[in-house]
Amino acid sequence: MSNSGYTPNTGVTAPIDPGWNDPPKLSYNPGTTPNKPRNILNKRVAFPLSSATSSPVVMPPVNIPPMPAAFPPAPPIQVPSIPPQEINVDSESTLQEVKQILLEFLDNSSELGPKANDIRRRIGVMEEMWSSGKLDSRIFVQMKELAHALKDDNPSKADDIHRALMVDHVSAVGTWMPGIKQLIHNCIARSELLSIDKE
Repeated sequence: MSNSGYTPNTGVTAPIDPGWNDPPKLSYNPGTTPNKPRNILNKRVAFPLSSATSSPVVMPPVNIPPMPAAFPPAPPIQVPSIPPQEINVDSESTLQEVKQILLEFLDNSSELGPKANDIRRRIGVMEEMWSSGKLDSRIFVQMKELAHALKDDNPSKADDIHRALMVDHVSAVGTWMPGIKQLIHNCIARSELLSIDKE
């Protein structure tokens, strides 16, 4: 109890020698200002109102690439097209010629098997539309070329004509052209087999 530094008679704490782990005593007087001024970091800086004293700020030029000029329109593709009225084709004789070539090619393609009946039916649909005037005269010419390409064992030419017909006249030839396509594929397969045999 003698080390507490408290004297009950006077009620005043007597000074005590600090221990080894006591924090140091700091002298603080709230009435005094610190000797060193503080740096106030959150203080706003006023914007200068007079532009005469300050030199104008010159922004460096920005290198912006020039806007590309509008691309010139592509030249129109020149597709040789012959108006139907300028094609003089004997519809009936051309139909008979095309039909005869296709049916002869079909008869000589025994490897088609059960597909032959469907192809024959589609050739009949072509003949019916041809005779009833539902086909364009340009289709007559192209079908004649396609038939002769098959007859001359030139399946690549026949396939090109087939694609052109499907692009230009799909609504007219879409119902029966799959049968012609089967004949073309058969001609391609036959040509590949012949080339393998020759090797």
